[in-house]
Amino acid sequence: MKESILPSGADSHIALPTVSVCIGCFNQEAFIDTAIRSVAAQTYTAFECVVVDDFSTDGSHRRIEECLSQLGDSRFRFLPRQQNGGQLATMMTGLDATAGPLISFLDGDDAWHPDFIECHATAHLSHTRIAAMSSSDQVLIDAAGNLLAGGHPVFHLNDPRSMPKMSGYLHVDTEADPTLLFVDRGTVGWFWSTTSGMMFRRAPLEIMRPSDPDEIRMCAEGYMARAAHMIGGTVRIERVLGSYRLHGGNSWADGRVLGGGVDLGRMSPDTERAIRRALANRWCEVAPGLEHLIFRHSMRRTLVDLIGLSAAFALLEKNSDAGFLLEDWATPRRKLQTKLIGLLPPKLRPRRFRDRV
Repeated sequence: MKESILPSGADSHIALPTVSVCIGCFNQEAFIDTAIRSVAAQTYTAFECVVVDDFSTDGSHRRIEECLSQLGDSRFRFLPRQQNGGQLATMMTGLDATAGPLISFLDGDDAWHPDFIECHATAHLSHTRIAAMSSSDQVLIDAAGNLLAGGHPVFHLNDPRSMPKMSGYLHVDTEADPTLLFVDRGTVGWFWSTTSGMMFRRAPLEIMRPSDPDEIRMCAEGYMARAAHMIGGTVRIERVLGSYRLHGGNSWADGRVLGGGVDLGRMSPDTERAIRRALANRWCEVAPGLEHLIFRHSMRRTLVDLIGLSAAFALLEKNSDAGFLLEDWATPRRKLQTKLIGLLPPKLRPRRFRDRV
């Protein structure tokens, strides 16, 4: 860590935060050892790590026990689940089993570079700004660990600096090493990498934790990243700090790198809608308790941007919690305008009028 973060002197009353790490595993026997050892090799040593196995049916359980026994590191614990719940349920198990103010979730088939925790913790402790989550770039590797690409396409394709009308929402710390890009919570879009490239402040996740994580069995970062960003924004770390593995059995990625303009994978419409519905319902539920911290009109805009105008009217009718944010907003004039624009073909509607749930 940079020495300037902490005051000099051995008697300082300030200490670096403990970082919690949750390694999630489901049938990743071939890769879990590499993931665990990449955490053990971190230059930032103030961490705790829980390895959560989501009721694997291969030899993952035995492999995890063997690896942890060989490491003999008291910072690591093994927590096998008694039934399979999916990626988000596994992450919530890790959240509940740890206590650090910062937490990262590493997929069992990915790995971190040795300075992953150090760089992410430094970003969260920046003197420039504060964010609810951080995200860094990743290289792509194959099942054997061979390098396929020097950066993650999603992280670069959706660089917010290239998005229109974003200048007022971005703040660059060029003095930081690596460079930090702070993205305000009022922005819309995907400008992160994947689960294994993220670190979160615990408090936003505890506020936004879903009531039923079993509903989101894959692409859980689609919920977690948006949930944290909705509350406190993002800091992007413009450096590669880990590896995303393509091995043919990925739940999201296709397993092949085909070139520019071709996605590695694509979230199914049903999964995307389930994530946005869960976020909208949770946001309506917690909004009254956040009003003293975030203006109500700002929370309302976040909700409408998340699901779309027509969906917001529908949400108001079926969710009593939505009234706090939407009742004054849902005027007859706005409702009529939304209905008329809804008669247009979807591609001709302005973005804010397109439903996303």
